[in-house]
Amino acid sequence: MRCPYCVSEIADEAIVCPHCTRDLFLFKPLLDKLTQLEKTVADQSKAAAANAETRIAALEQELAELKAKYAGAIPVELEVQSTELSKPAPGYLSALSQALIPALVLLVAAHWVMLFIFDVKPLYLRIATILIPMPFGFLLAVHYPGRLWTSAAAGFGTALVAVFAMLMVTATIDKVPVLPQDLRDFRETMEYIASIGLAFTTGIMLGEFLPAFRQKGSHPHRMMLLVARAVVPDEEGTLGIEKVAKKIDKLIKAAAPAATGAASIYAGIKVFLSGMG
Repeated sequence: MRCPYCVSEIADEAIVCPHCTRDLFLFKPLLDKLTQLEKTVADQSKAAAANAETRIAALEQELAELKAKYAGAIPVELEVQSTELSKPAPGYLSALSQALIPALVLLVAAHWVMLFIFDVKPLYLRIATILIPMPFGFLLAVHYPGRLWTSAAAGFGTALVAVFAMLMVTATIDKVPVLPQDLRDFRETMEYIASIGLAFTTGIMLGEFLPAFRQKGSHPHRMMLLVARAVVPDEEGTLGIEKVAKKIDKLIKAAAPAATGAASIYAGIKVFLSGMG
């Protein structure tokens, strides 16, 4: 050991330093205690390290046995999920036909029943032909979102076929030509087609945008974020920008179906209102 006074190397049994002749009687028990504590800490550290290594080795061995035991096993849940995923989903074209054909039949039937059986005013027929396509477009968009333009184009095609079928019904019953004979009739026919097509498009847009509009935690569109950053000075950070962008995004989603529906209603009753004037 070393002398606590002169730091000279002395024997462990010495009680007086042979170099500085200082008495070590008071420091000797303390030095012995420190030496014993250091030895105890070192022994415990070695024992803990040995136990940890033994435990790790045992866990690795157990893991290797489990891997070898269940190497070829496939969980039943994964098999069921893979089987369900492999089942083909109904095609978009099939769903499109299931939405358009009933709408087409109902439009022609409404035209025949309301005009030639009950002889109602043309305004009520216009309102009916606006309201009939909307739920079919809505259901199509809910089940197959992301196909706005394709579905809208199919809706206008259905409107064209429906109006032509209505003209055929009118021509058969009233013994008149099928196609319009003057510019006024042609314009009325085109407005009728636009009314039905826009009504179908309104239902599609409601099905596309209404769930996202009602969802409070939805992320705003990237373009809406750019607009918000351009017109709103940000002093509080990104959170404020995202709130503004979400408000703009929701406003557009709410206004688009309303504007399309208003255009459909306008195209549907314009001719009738013009006749009244």
